[in-house]
Amino acid sequence: MPSPPGAPAAPSQEIEMLQAQAQGLEGQLQTINARIGELIRQRGGSGLLAVVDEEKCTACGVCQEVCPERAISVGQTAQVDRGKCSGCGRCVTECPQDALSLRKA
Repeated sequence: MPSPPGAPAAPSQEIEMLQAQAQGLEGQLQTINARIGELIRQRGGSGLLAVVDEEKCTACGVCQEVCPERAISVGQTAQVDRGKCSGCGRCVTECPQDALSLRKA
């Protein structure tokens, strides 16, 4: 039964509302990141490419999750698809192992 207007939502209802909002925001963030990638490619890219230090990489997958270009796959270590990488550096800033860096393409 829904709460009357002005009454606080039950915790379970609040959780459901927050989860729905989080999903909406996640979708918006993916759309924004995809557009950023498009704009970078249109202007010729950054001239940089993400490079993985395989000795430091623990294959945690953070870089794959944050890459707006979906240019990173993770097996035993992260692998960067040179054709997709825009050199935005998001993976570099998010990597907890400092296993990624940007180099001239």
